[in-house]
Amino acid sequence: MNSYRFTSAELTILINHMTGGRLLEKTAALPELQVDAQALEAAEESLLEQGLLVSLPFEEVSGVTSQLASVLSAAITPDRVCIVRTVHGDHTDPPVFFSFTPQCVARNQVDEQGKHVFTELADQEEAVGAILAAGGAVERLPARKGAAKKAPAKKSKAAAKPRPLADLLDEATRLVMLMVVADPAEPAPAAVSLSWLATEEGLWLVDGASDGEAPLASPVSEKALRQRVAALVVGEP
Repeated sequence: MNSYRFTSAELTILINHMTGGRLLEKTAALPELQVDAQALEAAEESLLEQGLLVSLPFEEVSGVTSQLASVLSAAITPDRVCIVRTVHGDHTDPPVFFSFTPQCVARNQVDEQGKHVFTELADQEEAVGAILAAGGAVERLPARKGAAKKAPAKKSKAAAKPRPLADLLDEATRLVMLMVVADPAEPAPAAVSLSWLATEEGLWLVDGASDGEAPLASPVSEKALRQRVAALVVGEP
């Protein structure tokens, strides 16, 4: 699994090469990108040293390496993109993007140091696991052979039924919102969303059910949640 971390200046240089120099055609664009000419020059030298830009003898820089170009192309011009936002009570995590093309599945986000992190994922199945991990859901591992089996905990009747979303939000340790956009370059791209939250009782799926005017959330297992996420990722209804 290939992973890359770039400063804003380095990412600007890479995208500029991938767009045939159009990104930096106008100097006026530099303030919008929050980088200056000196930072761009240093970034280009750094990328050359890392071997992420290809240069030929006696020639100017010719382009981005093919492996990195595939990852960046997926992030820049995806056929399908999934956006994960996670809210933890008093703060919201930066969005995490999962981009899909026939050639590549890529994850990208901005880390705590402000670096742009791009990771190539093996396939859609790995992407589904990464989406759940980004939202804090971790599937339980199967019990080891020979391990003593514990009696399943009895669920309260309240936990087995849908509950008002407003009540659950007061108890939630996190709220996760997943948006999936197909053909994002189209004038009116198709978008669907899925939301779930976690409490001490478990996971709850916001499924659009309502009790009068109050929206409800229903209890959901991690396995069922994974199936719902997987269906959205592959574009199933």
